[in-house]
Amino acid sequence: MDELLQEFISETQESLEALAGEIIAWEADPSDRGRLDAIFRFFHTVKGSCGFLHLPRFERLSHAAEDVLSDIRSGKRHPDAATVNAVLGIMDRIAELTQAVAVGAPLAQEDDEYLVAALAVHESESEAESDAPAPVSRHGSAQAAPRTIRLPLALIDQLMNGVSDMVLARNELARQLRDRAGDPALEGAFERLSGCVADMRDAISRTRMQRIDRLFAAIPRTVRDLGRDLGKRIELSLEGGDVEMDREMVEMVVDPLIHIVRNSIDHGVETPERRRALGKPETGQLRLEARQSGNQIVIEISDDGAGIDTARLVEKAIAAGRLTPDAAARMNEAERLDLIFQAGLSTASAVTAVSGRGVGMDVVRANVERIGGTIGLDNHPGRGLRITLSVPLTLTIIPGLVLRAGGLHFAIPRAAVVEILHDNNAMLRIGEVGGARIATIRDVRHSMIDLEDVLGLDIPAEPGPRTVMVVRSASGLPFALGVSAVENHEELVIRPASPIVMASGIYAGMTLPDNGKPMLLLDTGGLARKADLSEIAEHADAVRTAGERTDAKEETEMVAALRFEELSGERRLLQLSLIERVEELEADLFGHSGDRAFVRLKDRLVPVVNGCQGFARETVSALRLRDDRREAYYAVAAVLDIVQMPAVPDMVAMHGNLSGVCVVEGEHLEVLNPFALFASLPDEPVERKHPGRCLLADAEDGWAREILAPLLRQAGHEVLIGLPEGAAVDPSDIVLCTTSDAMQAADVLGCRTVQLRAAPQPSGPQDASIYRYDRRALMAAIAGAGQ
Repeated sequence: MDELLQEFISETQESLEALAGEIIAWEADPSDRGRLDAIFRFFHTVKGSCGFLHLPRFERLSHAAEDVLSDIRSGKRHPDAATVNAVLGIMDRIAELTQAVAVGAPLAQEDDEYLVAALAVHESESEAESDAPAPVSRHGSAQAAPRTIRLPLALIDQLMNGVSDMVLARNELARQLRDRAGDPALEGAFERLSGCVADMRDAISRTRMQRIDRLFAAIPRTVRDLGRDLGKRIELSLEGGDVEMDREMVEMVVDPLIHIVRNSIDHGVETPERRRALGKPETGQLRLEARQSGNQIVIEISDDGAGIDTARLVEKAIAAGRLTPDAAARMNEAERLDLIFQAGLSTASAVTAVSGRGVGMDVVRANVERIGGTIGLDNHPGRGLRITLSVPLTLTIIPGLVLRAGGLHFAIPRAAVVEILHDNNAMLRIGEVGGARIATIRDVRHSMIDLEDVLGLDIPAEPGPRTVMVVRSASGLPFALGVSAVENHEELVIRPASPIVMASGIYAGMTLPDNGKPMLLLDTGGLARKADLSEIAEHADAVRTAGERTDAKEETEMVAALRFEELSGERRLLQLSLIERVEELEADLFGHSGDRAFVRLKDRLVPVVNGCQGFARETVSALRLRDDRREAYYAVAAVLDIVQMPAVPDMVAMHGNLSGVCVVEGEHLEVLNPFALFASLPDEPVERKHPGRCLLADAEDGWAREILAPLLRQAGHEVLIGLPEGAAVDPSDIVLCTTSDAMQAADVLGCRTVQLRAAPQPSGPQDASIYRYDRRALMAAIAGAGQ
């Protein structure tokens, strides 16, 4: 019985998550019989199971809802707003009871009679129509439910751990094979084994994946209820529900997403009266879109409301003592907008049940960054706001940096790193104030700690300068972290660390890099707490100091950039946001085709924008670049560090792949031009549907068969050698002739003809033929046939 009860609880909770959104969509479109039948089947199933499991309260509630839905199905009753509210109330009570049974808590004793009685309330048709919410539109999510089985998550984790151990064993075997004389047969068997292990690891990783539909399930109900409470009309659009991400990641993104949606409704979308006065439609638009970009899931939440009033934010910050008027006057728009993430600040004029307490966006950013994600704002005052969440595809793989401290290696999420520089940098000053170390970078002061001091390790003597990293803790406030060096940048596979390690509060797990040696993943928030950093006072001091800066150059917009060494020896910069990751690739994967360079990745070729030559080393460092659609590689000699550079170079001098020169730490560095890099990529093949066929009239002509026909097929045309028997041609066909006899035979077919000549020059003014090696003229003539 216990096993049956647990199965009932699991199935009921999963059904309830998706059902709320279905009811909202059905309320907007009562004629949707499919959704009505699905809702009816849920209550019917619950009623049947409850009788067998002896759950009388479940049975009474589900039976009452089933009766009403049965009347609606038969046409005896209309699904008005009161009915939908009552059905939602029944669902909420069933959800509460299910949770109570799941955790073994006593069942709530509230009287269910008023919920059942509410089902008998009828509203007039006019009221139902006026209160009906705007429809919820979904794109790309409608597909047949897949066949599934239920597995405990612990079993999947056990499989994943086993595969990770297999990967480590494979890496060790690879090292052993490299140290021995080559045996082609053994190496071939090893390659097959490696492929099988990689495929198995990908397959098991996918078992943890879940459609984002589950993340979106609670959104329609939230929009409906909050819109009614606030007297606002909102049309919700959901896109990308078929995108998949790690089920644990879904759980961690739910709360930030719900909070953002509530803020959009409360702060963003105006009331119908206000929207009319502003010349906007009375119904506001709220749009959620999910998509996969590389190894990231991007979720955009946008509305057409009022946007963020940054002037109001500044007023609140000054009133709260977070800013001085002078500092506020020197802030640019991006800095003003960033105030929304400070704890305790809110633009709401009064505290309500929804918002106004100043507890919100700071927690949202902290939760997103805690899982290795980022949050961005695109504000358009008076026209709306777009919030972009970028989170890892899975919690088990995140981009990170490998650093060295105390003679040991550690990992840190890349999203937590703001800036990297050396302690001999002219822009960095390290001193002590009241016994605390302070790192001053471009006149902005940060509390500073050495990682070795926090971990109780000795600081080893190093021949070169130490590295100082400006990192952001879970609360979003930066501090300086001293380490021996930052050694690498790679995708990190994250696994849980032992309980005794996690209890220290300074680690977020462990990682298995490509070398197979386990490393601990640092938790920047835990480091700050362990070092007793006063983050709020530190941040207020940094803001005040920023307000006192007088050098106009310091107000220049700065962006993070990667400093690297070219294969030819020059040191250059590239904006960090364009670099998806840094990879070490085997030199024999690089190649040339004509004047184009490429790198071979599994079953595809990716262009290399700076070409490639014979490499003297076995592996090559390469920057993986990506715009919103295409990707490319840029081979480099070495990755040096991450620095801040002006968004506009100090000296603009565009030529080739360069946009100018920046001065960083006293060094003149050329800056790569991303526009030029991506513009230099070869044109992507575009699938075109060409009208008609290309008929090669001279069937015995070797040039037409061996040279012309392959060219036309590569261009996407259907090619027929010789004229069809019985002159069965279509008016959209085009006949290509290389002799005058073929032209005469083709003239009677009634379709377009093109004559090709062998000589470069025409025979005279009346010669309308095309030189057979003039590809542009030939393709233009063929394209004209379909016009």
